[in-house]
Amino acid sequence: MRVRIQNSNIKGSITPPSSKSMMQRALAAAALAKGETGILNPCRCDDATAASNIIQKMGADLTDLGHKILVKSNKENAAKSVMVGESGLSLRMFSPILALNPEPVCINGRGSILKRPVHNILEGLEALGIECKNPGKGLLPIELEGGYKNNTAVTNGALGSQFLTGLLMALPCRKEDTILEVTNLKSIPYINMTIDLLKDFGIEISHENYKRFTIKGNQQYKAIEYTVEADWSSAAPLLVAGALKGKLTLENLNPYSYQADIAILDALKKCGASLHWNGNSLTVEKKGLNAFEFDATHCPDLFPPLVALGVHCNGDTRIKGVHRLEHKESNRGIVLQKEFGKLAVPIRIEGDEMVIPGGRLIGGITNSNNDHRIAMALAVAGLNSKYPVEIGDHDCVAKSYPDFFTDLRKIGGGVAEFYFKSQFV
Repeated sequence: MRVRIQNSNIKGSITPPSSKSMMQRALAAAALAKGETGILNPCRCDDATAASNIIQKMGADLTDLGHKILVKSNKENAAKSVMVGESGLSLRMFSPILALNPEPVCINGRGSILKRPVHNILEGLEALGIECKNPGKGLLPIELEGGYKNNTAVTNGALGSQFLTGLLMALPCRKEDTILEVTNLKSIPYINMTIDLLKDFGIEISHENYKRFTIKGNQQYKAIEYTVEADWSSAAPLLVAGALKGKLTLENLNPYSYQADIAILDALKKCGASLHWNGNSLTVEKKGLNAFEFDATHCPDLFPPLVALGVHCNGDTRIKGVHRLEHKESNRGIVLQKEFGKLAVPIRIEGDEMVIPGGRLIGGITNSNNDHRIAMALAVAGLNSKYPVEIGDHDCVAKSYPDFFTDLRKIGGGVAEFYFKSQFV
């Protein structure tokens, strides 16, 4: 199955899906709470499904009412094995949570997650006294025998914030207080997201400039009603579409969100796009397409939509933070360079910077490399391409935004799906 994107004008309004990152955090918190939690505006994507399956293995009961998911925890059950699907957040966040239970548990996954390293998880848990086995020799599966034994540890945040998020969620459930010294922390906005959500569930975390975290023990998660806000990561490619090819309004966005990818607004302003807020509605309109410089070190998921924007700007766009791209669903730095090269865009990687030369795309045949954000970026770039852009394996968008191509069509995108078999792509 492939999709073909035609040069199109964008117009209308749409509501982005709810945040898969916040949904997975909310599910984990609900599983740790006493009583019944209601999760409103739930996210429905593959990663959210993976998290739902994990907490059910942990003993939680889920009732799906459509507009709301009810989660009732049952701490009598202990998971013996869990599958994280292809979700990096579920892998890194639930590992510390599962390690609360002294019973052994095996964690495995499928697809691209099987190529992503797990050494930071093992090192971090072992530093806190968890017994770890790694039959996968640096990759999944891993086996944990829980029960935290140490009250202090040093953890390396260089590979991202997701494992630290798991520790911050798990350690308040210990009897003892814990102090974490964190080095080289990346993606700080995601830690702010976690701390803010934990506060809603009655958990307090203190830190000194994100380098020393103090987690009080014997805290109790409260069962609440929690509303998942719209996803800025999914909004980003839509906003780029509007900035490239017309005028678009996105509904139900939080202008004060802690989500890292709200930083897309800074890039759009630098590019010259017009942005206008009306309550929780944001309208983006094409005005200028100027090359820009942007540091995506703390929001690496913005790289693909920023590349889709940069390839149509006047001049060379420079994006910093390439080192954050290696261990995603694909090696995104290399894949962006390869796939946009098929569209006659000679992207360069210079140290930690990606340089995107501006100019109109010619069009061509590409592949998502089973990476949802690559698929969306190629599609958005194709809206302003001279000739159509074809994308193979585009259905990988189900990981985060199953209705992406349907929504793109609703706002004027020329989207055509078709079956095509080729040995070359």
